[in-house]
Amino acid sequence: MNALRYLPFALKPFGGSGVPVHLTLFVTGACNLRCRHCFHFKEVADSVPGPELEQVRALADSCARLGPLLWVSFGGGEPFLRRDLADLAQAFARHGLRHLAIPTNGLVERMEATVRAILAACPETYLSIAVSFDGPPDVHDSIRQVRGGHERSKQAVLRLRGIARETERLGVGLITTVTRENQEVLAAHVDELVRELRPDNLTINLARGTALDTGLLDVDPSRYREVVEAKRRLMREGVLPYFRYPLAKLASARDDLMYEHIERQARGEREPHLPCTAGTLSAVVFEDGSVRPCEILPDTLGNLNDVGWRLDELWNSEPAQALRRRIREQRCACTWECAQADNVLFNARSWPKLALRTLQR
Repeated sequence: MNALRYLPFALKPFGGSGVPVHLTLFVTGACNLRCRHCFHFKEVADSVPGPELEQVRALADSCARLGPLLWVSFGGGEPFLRRDLADLAQAFARHGLRHLAIPTNGLVERMEATVRAILAACPETYLSIAVSFDGPPDVHDSIRQVRGGHERSKQAVLRLRGIARETERLGVGLITTVTRENQEVLAAHVDELVRELRPDNLTINLARGTALDTGLLDVDPSRYREVVEAKRRLMREGVLPYFRYPLAKLASARDDLMYEHIERQARGEREPHLPCTAGTLSAVVFEDGSVRPCEILPDTLGNLNDVGWRLDELWNSEPAQALRRRIREQRCACTWECAQADNVLFNARSWPKLALRTLQR
């Protein structure tokens, strides 16, 4: 992958609303698990169907009219339950998509075949698959309400790593969410898990918003920091290499600053404030076509069903502009990792620290 393909995004901090740098698309509400910390549990309970392929193609075409996308993430539900997932990926890849991220529980049997199909359909796109783990086997299986799920997910990672040895365009990661139930044991477990499975990356989320079991949301920020420190130690030791794509060291440094900012938010510290780019440089499209700036705010920019799934029709509308003003004026802040990663990367005030952390890597 050529680093020059990233140049169009360098001036994003100085632009207007532009195109979303990244788009999160909930491709289905259907899921084969009922995770107790899931914030999307209502849609999962109803198995809300995702958009049709032609609707996604119209969405991807409209994004291309606005400008290039850097990153698309397929959410759910369990994305690999979509049998046409490779076609959904190709809808964006044909317009030059740089990165496609898919989180998964790793328990769908056809996952590996689908990954190979995506790689074949999207020859210029870097694909990252992150398999979820939420603690040692007993804790993980309790949170995700599936017997033997931890071991089955481990085997899925090993199979994905086998595919990754065949191509440089596939990154295999782990993703974990810090909750009240696992916070005492998670740091030690991710250390053990990373050393065993040797993934490319570990993504750390903090339980947020609402949940099927709201008791899991009460997390001690110091426990969150322990998990972050475990990741940093693994990276320093060379056990956790990070993904292999241009500017990966910059992305790793961005994550480092993002974790620090999220911990401050979790502790209730509102300064220094990072102006939120949600709704300006990112957007979330839910199964029903509603477009929100992020996964936290209930406010919408509109519904794609009203405009033929053309995001460009909504993006510069008056409701969208008003919502961006409200986010800016209210100094909106939260612990949603996707938004905070953008807020760090595309805020010029963060660049000196970003440069230093990148050089340190």
